[in-house]
Amino acid sequence: MKLKLIIVFCLSVFSVSSQELTQNSASVDFKIKNMGFNVDGKFKDVAVSANFNSNNLERSFIKGTIQVSSIDTDNNKRDKHLRTADYFEEETFSTIKLTSTIIVKKAANQYQLTAKLKIKKTTKTIEIPLEVIENGSSIVMKSSFSINRLDYGVGESSWVLSDTVKIQVNFKGNK
Repeated sequence: MKLKLIIVFCLSVFSVSSQELTQNSASVDFKIKNMGFNVDGKFKDVAVSANFNSNNLERSFIKGTIQVSSIDTDNNKRDKHLRTADYFEEETFSTIKLTSTIIVKKAANQYQLTAKLKIKKTTKTIEIPLEVIENGSSIVMKSSFSINRLDYGVGESSWVLSDTVKIQVNFKGNK
């Protein structure tokens, strides 16, 4: 009887600490300067797989996949050009992927996410500040960070287009 109770307890602890979050919504917005003006855009098709437990960060993870075809800058001609070999090369590289490697707590609701970001054929390790707000069974994750588009072979060096892309990520899910 004691053995059964121990097994049930261990299984319940494991299932709570490894419960994957159900995505309610996820968005990836970006901003880049073009000819001195900000161009805002977003990716409409974003899928996030995550397990976040502030008491067990070693088992926590975040994986994101963006469909390049879902890019939207509110300009169809520009979006079509961004999907070509000049920029994202969608026919060959249809997705952008992010996979966490380490999550470290920095302060209340503040974490440092170390992840591998793959755009086209390039994968780089990046550090991303992450805000996590838990409220009962719901969880919200937010992050703002910048990347250099040239590090990933997205476009070429230009005096017209900034190298720096500012990114805003929002995720809402349930435990």
